[in-house]
Amino acid sequence: MSHARTRDAAADDKVPPDSTALLTIDLDALIANYDRLRELAAPAECAAVVKADAYGLGVTEVAPALWRAGCKTFFVATLPEAEELRALLPEAVIYVFSGLLPGTADIYRKADLRPVLNSAEEIREWAAQCSRYGEALPCAVHIDSGMNRLGLTAADVEAVSNNRELWSALSLSLVMSHLACADDASHAKNAAQRDIFDSLRARLPETRASLANSAGILLGADFVYDLVRPGIALYGGHPQRRGPNPFQPVVHLIGRILQ
Repeated sequence: MSHARTRDAAADDKVPPDSTALLTIDLDALIANYDRLRELAAPAECAAVVKADAYGLGVTEVAPALWRAGCKTFFVATLPEAEELRALLPEAVIYVFSGLLPGTADIYRKADLRPVLNSAEEIREWAAQCSRYGEALPCAVHIDSGMNRLGLTAADVEAVSNNRELWSALSLSLVMSHLACADDASHAKNAAQRDIFDSLRARLPETRASLANSAGILLGADFVYDLVRPGIALYGGHPQRRGPNPFQPVVHLIGRILQ
């Protein structure tokens, strides 16, 4: 059994007699981690990644707690996750990493969700849909700076960078990329990705920028830009390979000793 609630001193005494274990999710620790990340990233905005049911901790408990703590921007992986989150947080800004899958534009518009566009083709499709609606709807653009997983290549950026009609049809609210090796603070690829990100985003319309995940926030001010996107650190995981974990554990598991 699991309880998404604040741990208290009598928690161990509340285990039903027929239970063999108790999993407790400490929302106070979660918020303490968010506050710490926000402090480290200041003056950048600190968003929250709540994909995969808030890393398995329960988005129905986690997301409202983060909202009450001041988090206004959230990232999820898929459109169904975004729709669930929208029902919980009607006023939040919600980005969807998986982008603009065929036939999903109407869903994004109806639920006030923001696709993270991962290719030149998706940018063209979103612009065309915005023209059809007569609305410049917000979106993010993801640049592949070296993660080699999702995002516009340098060739994609070249293909769309000078198309003024394309960019005037939509509202570009964020340009982002993802660090591949931020868990190793000494890795040369961190600075290399930052330089590629700066070079490619300079060719797109000026807007807010985001590069740092949990580990990236710990790399310092050169990586935080305008918005950071912590995930694992929120939930108490250690985002870097070396050194003590600066974040509080959020999940506690206790079990009965049989003998």
